[in-house]
Amino acid sequence: MSDIPVDGWRAFHAAIMTLGGAGGIWIIAGYYFAMAGGERLWYALRRPGLYDGKDGLNNIALNLMNSVIDIGVGKIVPFVVYIWVYDNFRIADIGAGALGLLAAFIVHDLSYYWEHRLSHRIGVLWAFHQVHHSSNEFNYTVAARGCWLDGLLRTPFDLPAALLGVPPVAFFGVSIAKDMFGIFNHSRFVPKLGVLEDFIATPANHRVHHGTAPKYIDRNYSQVLIIWDRIFGTFQREEETPRFGLVKPLYEYDPLKTQVSGIAWLIERVRSAESLSDKLAYLWKPPEWSHDGRCAECPKYRAAMMPAE
Repeated sequence: MSDIPVDGWRAFHAAIMTLGGAGGIWIIAGYYFAMAGGERLWYALRRPGLYDGKDGLNNIALNLMNSVIDIGVGKIVPFVVYIWVYDNFRIADIGAGALGLLAAFIVHDLSYYWEHRLSHRIGVLWAFHQVHHSSNEFNYTVAARGCWLDGLLRTPFDLPAALLGVPPVAFFGVSIAKDMFGIFNHSRFVPKLGVLEDFIATPANHRVHHGTAPKYIDRNYSQVLIIWDRIFGTFQREEETPRFGLVKPLYEYDPLKTQVSGIAWLIERVRSAESLSDKLAYLWKPPEWSHDGRCAECPKYRAAMMPAE
């Protein structure tokens, strides 16, 4: 084996382990702001007048707000739980080598797919996740738009990697690297990438996920490997350019109101039902369900429920 691939592997491995350490959060934060700032400059030079600056600032404000609120629930708690399972219940010691990083990648990517899919199909989880979809734009700032309660199920789905003996630093390094790719795929102007469209969650594939056309709703959940959508029947190619946002658009630039918009949606639905069983059903039934058999107040699904002309 030549020195070049060995040195390349060592550099890659060192980068992943660095991302999984204490400085990883600062690296991804710098990456996010660099990508968002570069994209904003590109719009100013190449597409002047097409960038919604107020929406971008709202997204950044939500990111900063969540970074403060979410530090415990979204970062420390998952890390502590992972370490606890790794230290006490692991059934193997796969390590942090090539096999360990591959296992971490596969577990996290499959975990991301299923947690993301459930967040679209369970009422209370959609109330949290729809904040991410509520922007009517699609750019790098949108990647960090969301409710601080989003992603609650990710931790238990990630634990198979701990059981296999993937060290915590290695697993979280891989997850941060994948999140950096997740920022990249929030781009409106990156074109289709040829054969990669069949295997990777490219920007074109992720644009579909944020689209409001009936055929685009609840498609392309994957973060990196689009093959999960192909395997589980949720893949959709980008055809016409999507309209982004919710079926019932949210026009809001106040980060506090945006943060609670999904919860407000859920409360309104619960209040619309008279029986306790129907009220509780709104928490776990999918967003298109309603107690009276109609979906007039289902923001994401109303158009999909309408008959074709």
